[in-house]
Amino acid sequence: MSVEETLEPMLPPERARRKPAAVLLLLHPIAGEPHLLFMRRSEKVHTHKGQISFPGGGFKPSDGTLEQTALRETEEEIGLAISRMKVLGALPATDTVVSNFLVYPFVAVLHEPDETLEFVPDDFEVAELLQLPLSALLDPRNVREETWVMRGRPQAVNFYSYKNLVIWGATARIMDNFLAEIKAGKWAALFA
Repeated sequence: MSVEETLEPMLPPERARRKPAAVLLLLHPIAGEPHLLFMRRSEKVHTHKGQISFPGGGFKPSDGTLEQTALRETEEEIGLAISRMKVLGALPATDTVVSNFLVYPFVAVLHEPDETLEFVPDDFEVAELLQLPLSALLDPRNVREETWVMRGRPQAVNFYSYKNLVIWGATARIMDNFLAEIKAGKWAALFA
């Protein structure tokens, strides 16, 4: 998928001016159950300090595609070689409110799902890696909704909680899309 294809030429002007970025939703089994990889951003980074996010970052022209951006950034941030990951598809793009990015999420698995994962996180960007069971994220008891006023309009904002973690913002909006697609049956292969 080229950058031109994914930047959706029909975007409203306020979205078209956003900087393109990409993230990777990496799923892998732990004890036979699908887990999703997140990271807690360090306090050293410029934006979103301490927040829980997916590996990813801004598009660079040398990437060629936003899918490659997601893979490159994941390799840089968590130390997992691109050759070990297989992208299954994409989710709808999501805005960031503060940092002015239009984030393109990609869903991936390991080429060898049974292999042992050893991460080498980048200590500048990553404070902690988190592997959360997908079943916990799908559990409605772990989601709460608040109404916030953004850009002058009331908007529903979801917060995902798991143990002492809270996922919110763009990461939660990406989760909303991903979990809705799972419930609609789109990602059935992940549970086979």
